[in-house]
Amino acid sequence: MGNIISLLGFGFNLIAVSWLVLEETGSEIALGQIIAAATVPGLIISFFTGYIIDKTNRKWLMVILDVFRIVVITAFLIVLKYDDFNLTYLFLVAFFMGIGNSLFWSTSQAFTQEIVKKDEYFSANKLLSASFQIGSILGAGIGGIIVHVYDPFVALWINVVTYLVSGILISLAPFKYVKREHVSKNLLKSFLRGFTYLRARKDIATISMTTILSDVAIWGSLSVLTISISIEIFDKGAWGYGLLDGFYGVGALLSVILVGFLSNNYNRSAILKLCYLAGAIALLLSSLMPNILLASVFFFLLGININCGRIITRTIIMENVDNEIMGRVQTLLGIYTRLMVVTSSLVTGYMIENLNIEFAVIFACCHYLVAMIGVFVVQKLWTGSKVYLAGQ
Repeated sequence: MGNIISLLGFGFNLIAVSWLVLEETGSEIALGQIIAAATVPGLIISFFTGYIIDKTNRKWLMVILDVFRIVVITAFLIVLKYDDFNLTYLFLVAFFMGIGNSLFWSTSQAFTQEIVKKDEYFSANKLLSASFQIGSILGAGIGGIIVHVYDPFVALWINVVTYLVSGILISLAPFKYVKREHVSKNLLKSFLRGFTYLRARKDIATISMTTILSDVAIWGSLSVLTISISIEIFDKGAWGYGLLDGFYGVGALLSVILVGFLSNNYNRSAILKLCYLAGAIALLLSSLMPNILLASVFFFLLGININCGRIITRTIIMENVDNEIMGRVQTLLGIYTRLMVVTSSLVTGYMIENLNIEFAVIFACCHYLVAMIGVFVVQKLWTGSKVYLAGQ
């Protein structure tokens, strides 16, 4: 519940900030730069994330991060009460929120692995994914309506309240902390342990780095593209963005139920390849629809397919990476993810503003096609992958 509320607030933050940028500047490139600014600090802190996560009480770290984000947003709102809007302020908010968000999400996944048994990883991942979708995606959907009816600042004040509630709920979670003595005090040595693991497990490294591009599409390309689809193709503004994101969220939430049925009847490799291909097709078709309601149907299908893939790949990582080094592995994957998100968001913004939105849609679809190819490659090159790709 704490995770849901926290991510709900993040969804409000995402639409409020996106709308402020376009309202004040009218530039998709500026929006891409703001998203990059929110990602770069996460990239910097990623070098220390694994060490921090593996060295601290993960429960209280999440609470502290909620408090930190409350302070950042509240300070921004207070400054704007006494001063005119300045894009520099928004860059600062994006920068500090990027630190809090990146560390919170990595901690959340590592903490989930810590408090459940290995045979519960799949169920735990479904629940974690449900909280993610209910929170961040539906949050952006509801936030779009609030921004349309009121203004972005109302959405940001609600964002502050969500982090407060999240911190309270997480603080109440029953958990007994046991100090992890195996974590090296040498930061570089600790960091390299994650690298050593991924170098030894090239199959896990490959499937992680390719399928992560589906997440990169959400936080990079689609963060810029979705609101541009609403404005430029359908002329629907913030509420259209909320509708598209909301339908994606409903589809992603439904996938939590559907993925269990699929996993019981089909092997993981077939599900992953189908989901990523169907996701790319759904995104492409959404931009070709005559109205936003039909486009929303394809965003719904996009949510179903991409989140099914996310749940399965996250489960594969949990099954193959020991909890004692999960933080270090998350560090390396986090660095890679954020580099790709920065690139994805900037390229998408450039394409929309200087080429056309159709090129940007195709570029976003390529994220999912590369993820599909990654599953093919791992299945063909590493015989050991057949066990976890079969779901056994």
